[in-house]
Amino acid sequence: MLPEKTNISARVEITLKKIVEESSFTHKDAYELGAMLIAIGDAEDTITLIHNNPNYQKVMKQTEYRLIETRKEELEKELKDL
Repeated sequence: MLPEKTNISARVEITLKKIVEESSFTHKDAYELGAMLIAIGDAEDTITLIHNNPNYQKVMKQTEYRLIETRKEELEKELKDL
């Protein structure tokens, strides 16, 4: 029995989505790259390598901070408008 397919994009971290949106790559490019890594059998090793890379951690934290800061500003504006 095959596993049920779900909406993969719904499970991708919002931070990663934002990074793709801000890059010259499209979401399609990102999915194709991931699929290629899976196809050649390097996905698990690549994910481990990426997660252990300090540059990845730094970029993720910076992007998360920007997203939180933007949301904070939106909420403050909404509160002010009340």
